[in-house]
Amino acid sequence: MTPALIRSNPRGWLVVLVAFTALSFSFSSRNTLGVMIPGWEQEFGWTRKFLSSGGAVMLMVMAFLSPIAGSLIDRFGPRWLFAIGLGTFGGTMILTGTTMTAPWQFIVVFCILGGVGYTLVGLPLTSTSIARLFVTHRGLATSITSSGVGIGQLLLVPLFAAGIAAVGWRTAYIFFGLICIGLGFVAFRMLRDERHGAVRLSEPREQADTMLVKVALLARAPTFWLLIGAYTVCGFTTAGIVKVHLLPYAVSCGYPLVQSAAAFGVMAGFNVVGMLLSGWLTDRVNRPMLLGGVYFIRALVFILLVYVGADISLLFLFAVIFGTLDFATVPPTAGIVATHLGVRTMGFSMGVLFAGHSVGAAAGAFLGGWFYDLYARYDGVWLLGLGLAMVAAVLSWSIREIPREDLGRAPAAAAA
Repeated sequence: MTPALIRSNPRGWLVVLVAFTALSFSFSSRNTLGVMIPGWEQEFGWTRKFLSSGGAVMLMVMAFLSPIAGSLIDRFGPRWLFAIGLGTFGGTMILTGTTMTAPWQFIVVFCILGGVGYTLVGLPLTSTSIARLFVTHRGLATSITSSGVGIGQLLLVPLFAAGIAAVGWRTAYIFFGLICIGLGFVAFRMLRDERHGAVRLSEPREQADTMLVKVALLARAPTFWLLIGAYTVCGFTTAGIVKVHLLPYAVSCGYPLVQSAAAFGVMAGFNVVGMLLSGWLTDRVNRPMLLGGVYFIRALVFILLVYVGADISLLFLFAVIFGTLDFATVPPTAGIVATHLGVRTMGFSMGVLFAGHSVGAAAGAFLGGWFYDLYARYDGVWLLGLGLAMVAAVLSWSIREIPREDLGRAPAAAAA
């Protein structure tokens, strides 16, 4: 990133920095569930179906709250939401480490309370904040922000697994939670209130902001229905079956936890490569074609998982390819929402899309645990992911692109 680029929008790049860091800890904290499933099965005697169901509960909380949080960020900006979100899931981790012994505590504290925090520091809200502050470099800024997901998981998930081995999972959770709360104070100090129009908008202010108008705009936009169908599948194939079940699957194949977590970290590292490449391409190519291509290749990669048990190198190969594709859907999806559905209501639009993503993820998390308890294997889950990702590719390719020269003057809501 050049000094001239930073000087072109210093306020915007500051938000990028804060959102990048917040996402790093948000997604790393959430994905500690995958690390802990084998250990909690052994320590508490909880079934994989129960633990997966807890993950599904968390995702459903996020699905319910995402449109509300998106509507709030449309009005108030990211300052309070980022600070409260970081504090909430930081407190969740501390409570988990200090008090969790019973199933109800896992559901109420780790899943429900944690879900509230992760909703407030998620990709819909961060991508909305960036879209409202950037026009020319929107795809690049979105991809840099979103790469915090990969960088955080690359460094923090393996570090968390190592921390469990060194000091135990309870101490690791407490330490991680304290850092998140500290970051919440930093976010509050660095960001300022944007409710009075501190953002740069590309559409007129007469756009009504009522919830009813927002719902009506989405309901009559075919692009929205195509996007939410694809994004629901996206949730099933990523946050649902892979993020929750890849680590337990690797352990069930006989691979050590730290080695399995290393593969997860590799996948997260290549998230960064995929998001930056996708952001660069989003500013230059047909976005629906790019989005559909990501889903299509993702579908094919699930074939590798069927054979992971025979060769650990296939686990790392899957991690590299899937990691590159994992969050590559975010920049083109955010770009399409901004130009086809409108920037002023983008927080609500992304919140609704993420609700669909979370519902799909909840279904994937639950079905993965249910299928494993029933058959003691995951092959059917991976093949289902393959088929659904193909459907998402077709839905994405059905979206009509707006000509490049018209992107800067897109209407509040497009008809297609």
